[in-house]
Amino acid sequence: MASKFGFAGGIPERRVRPIWDAIDSLQYKNALKHSTALLSKHPNSPYALALKALILERMGKPEEALSICLSAKELLNATNFSLVDDLTLSTLQIVFQRLDRLDLATSCYEFACGKFPTNLELMMGLFNCYVREYSYVKQQQTAIKMYKLANEERYLLWAVCSIQLQVLCGQGEEKLLALAEGLLKKHISSHGLQEPEAVFVYISILEKQGKFGDALEMLFGKLGSLLTIGVDRLRLEGRLLAQSGDYTAAISTFQKILHSSPDDWECFLQYLSCVLDDDKSWCFEPAGKQIVFPALTDNLLSIPDDVFDSRITYALAFVKKLQVAGRGETVRGPFLANIEIERRKRLHQKGDSEKFLNVIVQYFCRFGHLSCFCSDVEAYLELLNHEEKNNLVEKLKQNSKSQPLESVKSLGRLMNLHKMLDMIGMNYGLTMTELEGVAMELVDMYCKSLPLSRDLDVQESMHGEELLTMASNILVQLFWRSQKHGYILEAVMVLELGLTVRRYKTLDIKNILFETLLHQILPQMLLSPLWVDLSDILNDYLKFMDDHLRESADLTFLAYRHRNYSKVRSRGF
Repeated sequence: MASKFGFAGGIPERRVRPIWDAIDSLQYKNALKHSTALLSKHPNSPYALALKALILERMGKPEEALSICLSAKELLNATNFSLVDDLTLSTLQIVFQRLDRLDLATSCYEFACGKFPTNLELMMGLFNCYVREYSYVKQQQTAIKMYKLANEERYLLWAVCSIQLQVLCGQGEEKLLALAEGLLKKHISSHGLQEPEAVFVYISILEKQGKFGDALEMLFGKLGSLLTIGVDRLRLEGRLLAQSGDYTAAISTFQKILHSSPDDWECFLQYLSCVLDDDKSWCFEPAGKQIVFPALTDNLLSIPDDVFDSRITYALAFVKKLQVAGRGETVRGPFLANIEIERRKRLHQKGDSEKFLNVIVQYFCRFGHLSCFCSDVEAYLELLNHEEKNNLVEKLKQNSKSQPLESVKSLGRLMNLHKMLDMIGMNYGLTMTELEGVAMELVDMYCKSLPLSRDLDVQESMHGEELLTMASNILVQLFWRSQKHGYILEAVMVLELGLTVRRYKTLDIKNILFETLLHQILPQMLLSPLWVDLSDILNDYLKFMDDHLRESADLTFLAYRHRNYSKVRSRGF
């Protein structure tokens, strides 16, 4: 509880500890009692006032909490400044943040830093305030001041990341990036770099400016030795080589990665783009962490047909080697690669429809039991015409014919078959009677699969639970067709069946689930005339997003503190 200046506001820790213990144990009435007693002995203590405000806010009395916080703020501005400490300010910040008054918290820290311009602890608190406000320029300015005081590498990187966030907002890209590069160069000339993350930050600055040669020189130089994780270094090397136009060297690098990590799908897409001289796949922004399919309707490549054929043959031979050297049944990349190669051939008007369908079916035969199967092939289904979709359905049904529900694999295969039928749009062509039959089949399949979940822990998801949501979706479709509310009632009963089997007593809807539900129903609500209900939903959603922004800012500052600057750039924008 003690700070650099002594106890908070001059109050001994033994008098404050019972209040925090009561707050931590959610005994707010007891905490308020202790706080009132403390204030009677220290009526002019900003920290004592901040504690009481915190308790009142937790008790659902925001107006009283704000009034007391403002009184504490006035005391800080008028009292003996030797009593100002970070603990008092951070307690006020907690309350102001929960009251959605970050501006007041920031003004407290700005005032304190003005009185103690060399105190790093207070300046870090001010930097945190600017992170919460997404004020990138002020983040940069504060970080530069801390760097000049402490001459520590991390504060310089805080400033550089703040500059990068400004660039992401479209604020003076060229000048700001040149400034960031200059700051790093000056520091390297006198101190070098100590952290691997610092190398990534510097290379990202060079990469954003299109200075790929300089970035490669740095990667292969002394500073590059800080990157001790081999595969990360190779990914960076391959991307830089490709962006600089040296596809031959990039291909070799990507092959090394795929030999060690054959399931690195993003790496394979980059490899194939290099093999085919497809420069549309490269941009100055470093590749993200999420796997993204190339555009399904890319323009034809400019290379001649004979060159295209030889390079596709080369890529297929490499994929075949990866398949032969497979590292287990769950390694999907080398087999999904066959579908991607057929897609490229199809776009170059070199594809064979039957072969394209066959590689999808082969992938189903090998990985059709995995929950990720449908998401793996979903993008490729958009390339199929109506006749091809019908042919694919027949082939899939033939490969799933008469499979008993005696294992989790067979259940997964049948589930994915029904998902594929829905994704392709086959259910829309069925009559209402046929749809009812499909819904009954799914529920019957769920009931027969229950023994497969006998040994699962009660907190684990049961095998085949998605069957009930699929059946419920079909019943909702039947309602929209017929406008008979009995189908909605049956859909609810189907879902309640699953809850009954799991013996759920209450459902705790967490934030992420709330967002998911809103994401699912909002498009339909926007098309409906239920404006009053829609207004309530949108207000709830906006509140959720505001809460998310506040929580995201906390995580951003945590990333700064732990020197995880890639997370700073992804979360801070």
